Amino acid sequence: MRSAMTTDPWDFGINRELQMVEKKLRDIVKSREPVLTDASLHVIEAGGKRIRPTVTILAYKALGGDDTQKIVDVAAAFELIHSATLIHDDINDGGSTRRGRQTVYKKYGLHDAIVTGDFLFVKAFGLAGVFDKVVVQTASNACAALAEGEVLQNKFRHKKNLTVDAYLEVAERKTAQPIHAGAVVGAYLAGGSSDQIQALGKYGLDLGIAFQIVDDILDFTGDEKKTGKMVGNDLREGHLTLPSLLAIKSSDEVRECVLGLISQTEPPMASVKDCAKLVVKSGAIEKAKGMGEYYGMEALGHLGCLTSSKYSSSLRSLVQAVLERDS
Repeated sequence: MRSAMTTDPWDFGINRELQMVEKKLRDIVKSREPVLTDASLHVIEAGGKRIRPTVTILAYKALGGDDTQKIVDVAAAFELIHSATLIHDDINDGGSTRRGRQTVYKKYGLHDAIVTGDFLFVKAFGLAGVFDKVVVQTASNACAALAEGEVLQNKFRHKKNLTVDAYLEVAERKTAQPIHAGAVVGAYLAGGSSDQIQALGKYGLDLGIAFQIVDDILDFTGDEKKTGKMVGNDLREGHLTLPSLLAIKSSDEVRECVLGLISQTEPPMASVKDCAKLVVKSGAIEKAKGMGEYYGMEALGHLGCLTSSKYSSSLRSLVQAVLERDS
């Protein structure tokens, strides 16, 4: 278990390694064209939970990996891929803010934002490409899953026919697959057995789905100052998510409100907030939390392959931190 002296729920004993990841991210985006550096740093410095590098490093350390610089480079590569997708996602969704800051395309313009996203993808594969084909293929598969997830999600935007199964498929491809890939690569580079690599990959997949479910819950219940986005933002952008999917089954009133709202391209802010309140009152948040906890328990169940250590303990603690996060 974590030390009683630890007060930060996101301190998993790898702060030095994560600081090295931050430095690598900043160093690698230096460009002869200042706008590429500035736009890259704009999205990187917005922070976030850094769950991808955290899982990658912990999986590596939990199986005895000791080449810190190697795993830092891999972890940075996966975070660069994530940063690139954030830029492109905001363009696709028309988002003006992320984590309380202007989105890259709003600040730097559409052209430079698209190029910056491409720049980050190239830099990511420059880092990952020095490793063997397993690492490169795993990263490539994660990128392909992201692209497929984005297309699948867009198919249902402003539509009323999304199912819970389809929602989970989008969550797996867009959020969980990159975390899965980081866990697999971390375990592989540490010399883990095929069973250990597979188990940690499954851990990453289930943890990623739990992370996305909590993220979608916070869209309705989060403190806007902490999350950096307005309550009901997914509804405003025309996306059904797990809480709203569960809520529309509760009553005709909620169903009409939610489905009417997501069909609009620019719904009034007051309507969004009112509808978000109905979703919360419906009891859907508690049901969504239950599903998040299910995936969290599934993630924990994959860690039996690990010997006891501070890093295997941190992988367990990470599940709790994901389920309890408020931003």
